[in-house]
Amino acid sequence: MGKLRERRKADFDQCKQSDNGDDDVVVVSLADVFITDAVVAKLLARDGAQIERHRQAYEYGEDMVRVVLRPRYDGGYNVEDGRHRVIAAKQAGIGMIEAKLVGC
Repeated sequence: MGKLRERRKADFDQCKQSDNGDDDVVVVSLADVFITDAVVAKLLARDGAQIERHRQAYEYGEDMVRVVLRPRYDGGYNVEDGRHRVIAAKQAGIGMIEAKLVGC
């Protein structure tokens, strides 16, 4: 089985395990979370102060509301809720983020 296919299967299996009706939290790599540069630029221009507050919160290790992600067909995840937090976490250099997976 190829690496991409293995990754898709792992994403699906992780999603299937977490889709049991309760609020299971998964931890995913931010490198696997897809957000376009255009969306990042738009949100930074519009909501830069809010994103900065989130970034500081991540750097100080504060508890954050988890983001909601949807697996992409070609691997990785799209952000359903929490784009500001995803941008802030990436800016803070956080490698992993807690998330709820939907749409599996």
